[in-house]
Amino acid sequence: MSELTSKDLTFSYANRLILDRISLEMRAGEVVVLLGANGAGKTTLLQSLCRQLRLASGSVSVADRDITLFTRRALAQNIAFMPQQENRQSELTVHDVVSLGRTPHCGWWMPLSAHDREVIEDSLKATGLMEYQQRRITQLSGGEWRRMILARALAQDAPILLLDEPTAGLDLKYQFDVLDRVRRMAKERNLVVVITLHDLNHAAMFGDRLALLSERSLIAIGSAREVLTPSLIRRAFDVSVTVIDHPVHGTPFVVPLYPAGSTGKSVRDD
Repeated sequence: MSELTSKDLTFSYANRLILDRISLEMRAGEVVVLLGANGAGKTTLLQSLCRQLRLASGSVSVADRDITLFTRRALAQNIAFMPQQENRQSELTVHDVVSLGRTPHCGWWMPLSAHDREVIEDSLKATGLMEYQQRRITQLSGGEWRRMILARALAQDAPILLLDEPTAGLDLKYQFDVLDRVRRMAKERNLVVVITLHDLNHAAMFGDRLALLSERSLIAIGSAREVLTPSLIRRAFDVSVTVIDHPVHGTPFVVPLYPAGSTGKSVRDD
């Protein structure tokens, strides 16, 4: 069973403190959603969790082993990272890019095994890309591109998935398809899944625990009901909201309010 843990994770850029002593324990079989305003450090935290950035202090470990002790290949076998942006100027096909997810397992030059091809096909199906697999990636729409990068991360078949805005650029159908599939995979395959999202209501529906970043720190972590409160949302986003129960799912449903004073009514945080 895998577990991803950060202890007092601190990151600075050009002598500017970005993340200050972030301690998180992310368990197998759950989806942890990172929330916060633009610039809160969500992407920086994800990149720090997979050793793409060098920490100022603190540590990150997989199953109690510090990630600085892993080789690159071993780390890629354990952690798959889906970035927000990549260079799109390439003559590769969708199938080529998704196949790259198997590199940590078979190397750069070894032929794909039957198992590799099965994993690649499952990843293409999971993201609705089977009919696009021979298309050049320069011909993809923004949403198709995001689905391809997610498919590559799934093909990596790692026990830990770090997904940076996996629903960005996707239409409503694929937003729900992707989040529902990722959640089911976390349960069925006992994966550690950490996602950054902007949509608080999606986070409430699909996250087992929510981690809210603000002021360079982790200001709350817990269930959606514990984290999505008017006072915490006001603190993190400087927006007044009311929180009601979703009429179908029963999860907390965040409804933004007009700025205080704009309607002649005051807004009170609970």
